[in-house]
Amino acid sequence: MNTRPCADLRDDLLAREARLRDELRAHRARLLEPAAATGNTFVAGSEGAAADAEDELDITLISHWQRELDEVSAALQRLNTGSYGHCERCGEPIGLPRLRALPEARHCLDCQEQADRAVHRT
Repeated sequence: MNTRPCADLRDDLLAREARLRDELRAHRARLLEPAAATGNTFVAGSEGAAADAEDELDITLISHWQRELDEVSAALQRLNTGSYGHCERCGEPIGLPRLRALPEARHCLDCQEQADRAVHRT
C-alpha cells in the first residue's frame, strides 16, 4: 500500500482510538459517581428509574465503544506488523476505498459479504 494513504489511515485510526478512549473514560466515570450508585428505584423512586435507564445506556455505549476500540487497536497492531490492508481470510489486498470507509476492516469486501451471508443463514 502506498505510504501516503497508509499514513492517513494510521492518523485516522489514532485519532479515533483517542476519541474512543475519552468516551469510555467519561462514561465509566459517570457510572462511578455517587449519584449513579444510589440512583435506583428502591432508594429514589421514579428518579431512580430514570437514573437506571441512563446507567443502562452508559453500559451499552461502553460495551459498544470497547468493541470498536478493540477493532481499532487491532488495526493499529496490523499496521505495526505489516499485515494491515490484507484480508485475514483470503490474503488479498483490501481495497483502499473500503479501508478509507472502514479503516479497521479485517476482510476484503467479497470475504466480508460471504461472512455476513453465513451469519444470516444461521
